[in-house]
Amino acid sequence: MAYNKQKLNETLSEMKKTFLSDPNTAVRGQNFIKQLHRYCIEELKNRGFTRGLAPIGEIKILTSHKFKDVDVAVVHPTSGPLLIIGVRSQMSSLGKNFLNYYEMEVGDVSAIHERYPLCVVGLLYLHPTESILPGAKKESFDFDRAEKMFALISDREKSSDPQAHYEEIAYLRVNFHKNPPTLDQKFPTLENLKIDNFFDKLLQKYIERNFHLLK
Repeated sequence: MAYNKQKLNETLSEMKKTFLSDPNTAVRGQNFIKQLHRYCIEELKNRGFTRGLAPIGEIKILTSHKFKDVDVAVVHPTSGPLLIIGVRSQMSSLGKNFLNYYEMEVGDVSAIHERYPLCVVGLLYLHPTESILPGAKKESFDFDRAEKMFALISDREKSSDPQAHYEEIAYLRVNFHKNPPTLDQKFPTLENLKIDNFFDKLLQKYIERNFHLLK
């Protein structure tokens, strides 16, 4: 089942409006990124993804050593989180902050898998082709390098695979200067980082690992 391209385009348009109305509040108050959370939840629901367990947004879970807020999750009443999707965006200062965010994502997924080794964890990461922050200087960013870095921490197939890897990663590059904003269809170049089958691949791993709970 292909991702809902029309709904994603509508979501990106609303995100652009939210960001431009007040960039600081949109990012700090999370109004901007929560629109993408809701899109992910809808994609899961449309697939009958959870076999009776409803996907929810913005909850707190206990990881290996601390409580953590997660963006989208499917939680079993006794077994805990079975699926988590982290949603991240950077709308400016890509070169300055990307490495810090990358290290943060690695630490987060490690802490989740350490406590819940069977949990299927996905990451949806969004970068703009160019910043639309008013007054922002044009900057260069190595998208190809970022893509290769994400590839190093994706495709966790078995619970015995490295805990610092995500089961699936979708890397989006969006041109917010266009109206409506458009997803760069030629990026990423690696098939396993495209959003096309992101939700379906999460579904497959989710069912494989939790079939005994989903009858």
